[in-house]
Amino acid sequence: MTDNPYWTFKNDELAKSKVLAKELNIGETDFSNIQHWFDLLLLKHEEATSDREEQLSIEKELETKFNELISSEIARKSYKYILPKLLNYNNVFNDSFLRSLYVSRIGALLRDNLIPQLVKDRMIVYSPEDFLHVTMYLRENYFISPNSNFLEDILKIETVRGIIKEASVSIKFEVLRNILHIIYQKSFHHDIICFKKILKLVSLADVELIDYLKGFRVENKQGCYKIINDLLNLKITEDIWNDFEIKVQLINFFDAARSANPSPAWNRKFQEVLATIEENKLLQVVQTVFENENCKTYEFDYGAEWGDDVSKRFLKSAKWIKEGIQN
Repeated sequence: MTDNPYWTFKNDELAKSKVLAKELNIGETDFSNIQHWFDLLLLKHEEATSDREEQLSIEKELETKFNELISSEIARKSYKYILPKLLNYNNVFNDSFLRSLYVSRIGALLRDNLIPQLVKDRMIVYSPEDFLHVTMYLRENYFISPNSNFLEDILKIETVRGIIKEASVSIKFEVLRNILHIIYQKSFHHDIICFKKILKLVSLADVELIDYLKGFRVENKQGCYKIINDLLNLKITEDIWNDFEIKVQLINFFDAARSANPSPAWNRKFQEVLATIEENKLLQVVQTVFENENCKTYEFDYGAEWGDDVSKRFLKSAKWIKEGIQN
């Protein structure tokens, strides 16, 4: 049984769950009842075949038992413990770690039903300390699936409740460092939406976080993060906060080149950037981006190549900026 990936996941997840439940002050009875449903979820996932009718039956059974669990078997405060577990299971179900077959109806139950339902439920309250423990629980993963909305849902939990606004500088730093670690682990992807959402959460007091972001790279060495790292380490102004604000504006602007030619929206943003940063400094940024021409293509370990869309947008914006200034 030791080489069974279901047992590996179950044991690893249970160990993390015990820590999370203790930190969130979840009672033993609630912990046991909740774990019983997740054990059933994992068993049904393991036993499922590709037969659609069978999967629909499993989905209905699991949904019914989940509704019974949250309606009468556990305290309302325990919902905040269930939600991160749903995210964790949904993420692993979207990978091939457990099995090669994707169980579509269980995926739909979690991704399209239970997770959005709890994410949007503002009666599920997280203190900044609670959310720190949630991100610690979610921090380490076998794989970050691009199809599970894992990062997106973590950030939605925060956005819906405004948790970061209430956090101390130190807790905010630890929370965002945990989420950045998930981005660090994520495989090749075509956007930096979640990373840009984190940039928006940075404030004047977050000196340590700004310094951390300057050193941030991703495990797969994807080119767009190399370009971002280069930009964040340029010196545009002497004031640390003003310097960072300008760079965030530039990252968002350089990522906006989504058409064959500059759009009216891109041109408006270009004028805003010109009003913010000196022309010679902007040309220095453009040159830094041009030095990463080799980042347009990403090569996987097994030899396949994909275009890095984010890097392409940055390079396209750099070209348009240079042409706009020279004209």
